[in-house]
Amino acid sequence: MEVSETSARERAAERAEKKRATAEPAEESQRSVAKPAGRREAIRAAFERPAAKPAGRREAAQDRAGTISSVARRSAVELAGIARELVRIPAAIYMRIAERLGGWVLAAWLIVWPYLVRLWKLAGRALAWAERVVTPARVTIGVALLTCVALAGSQWADLSATSTGVEAYKGLEDVVAAPEVTTKTVGDAHAWVVVPIAVLAAVLILLSARGRPKLAWLLVPLGAAVIAISLIVDRPEGLDEGPNAVAYSSVTADLLTGFWAQLVSGTVLILLAVVLSRVFKTKEATPSSAREGRTRAKGGGLKRLRPGGTRRAAEAGQ
Repeated sequence: MEVSETSARERAAERAEKKRATAEPAEESQRSVAKPAGRREAIRAAFERPAAKPAGRREAAQDRAGTISSVARRSAVELAGIARELVRIPAAIYMRIAERLGGWVLAAWLIVWPYLVRLWKLAGRALAWAERVVTPARVTIGVALLTCVALAGSQWADLSATSTGVEAYKGLEDVVAAPEVTTKTVGDAHAWVVVPIAVLAAVLILLSARGRPKLAWLLVPLGAAVIAISLIVDRPEGLDEGPNAVAYSSVTADLLTGFWAQLVSGTVLILLAVVLSRVFKTKEATPSSAREGRTRAKGGGLKRLRPGGTRRAAEAGQ
């Protein structure tokens, strides 16, 4: 039994050696055959590596895009913060200044306001007084009297001025004017006749205001007389160059403000005659109508009382 076991072991060992012997050439042949396959795989891997590079580039580009976007976001946030500060700081300064100015304005207004209220009340009182006192008739009388004063004052004003060498000063009027040789006053031209006319016109105005409105129509001939004197007497006298035309060359005579003031005053007197007559007529009509209204009210009251009185008398008789 032991011999058979040993022989079996020897046989198994021989078989294993045979298998090994046969397997080594096969492995060598496989290795020799496999070497070309390994080279092909290496060549393939060498050619396939560049194909994998684009994927790496995409990932790098994505990474770069991510970093750029993150930087852009951070920059946008920073810029928004800077812009907010740029707005907030001036706004805060403006609000502080506005608060202080508002306080000063309020304090000044509280001081000035009482005076403004008083001034407003005084203006209201003045207006009420003017409504009571300043009537159309009184205003018209005042304007008429001022016209008489202007008419009398114009007699002492200059009527005209005579200048010499006018042609030499052409184009230089704004710089220097031609010298004046002589001047004439308005009153001297007509022997001061307009002064009594002005006084008479003032007397007529006052009399018409006293209850004689028809006297205001006498201002028409007085104004016409002033206009006639101005145009017939004063104008030729003012434009007369006199002996200066012989003594000097290029002599001119110009009418001055005195002449025009007298002429305008005469025209205004004629217009005031119409205005005064109408104003005084309305002034007279208003009290008469008021008196008629009062008498009618009294008469109506008596008529209303009479039937009551007769009734009471009849009842007493019964």
